[in-house]
Amino acid sequence: YLQHPEKVFAEMYRVLKPGGVVIMSFSNRMFYQKAISAWRDGTGYSRVQLVKQYFSCISGFTEPEVVTEVGVAPDNSLLGKLKKFVSRSANDPFYAVISYRNFKAVYDEE
Repeated sequence: YLQHPEKVFAEMYRVLKPGGVVIMSFSNRMFYQKAISAWRDGTGYSRVQLVKQYFSCISGFTEPEVVTEVGVAPDNSLLGKLKKFVSRSANDPFYAVISYRNFKAVYDEE
């Protein structure tokens, strides 16, 4: 759980090579006592928006892309049942927010 997300995202930007990728992935599971209230009280959509906001706080990241897997139809074939047995629960949605360090230098206009 991030206590100082702006500092963490700034450090990720600093250590990435131009074109480097950051993938922040999460589900709806959490340690309730450790999560900030915006995370605890939020929805999947609001959590995605929060992570996108963290990226936008640091000049030089690209516009974040979002990947979700929510409510996937069950595969009742033998192979599908086996995959479900070894993977996470179908009721556990997956979210990923992806951004890249820009290739171009970002200059502050004065």
